[in-house]
Amino acid sequence: MSEGNRDESYSEIQKGDTVYYFNAQLQEHSGKAFLYGPAGWVIDCDHGPVVVQEGNNYAGHTAGKNG
Repeated sequence: MSEGNRDESYSEIQKGDTVYYFNAQLQEHSGKAFLYGPAGWVIDCDHGPVVVQEGNNYAGHTAGKNG
């Protein structure tokens, strides 16, 4: 996936941002942030929701249309 102008500060993710993450096979994927919970950001992906955590599977993000 394109690096583009990714922000690498997990604390700056906002609802609607595109979040990039690594799966268990270290393949990079992305989805839209829609909920922040105690386990981290929940990302809406084509294959279902994924939890992204800082220091675990977070690979960066780009601002959504409202950001």
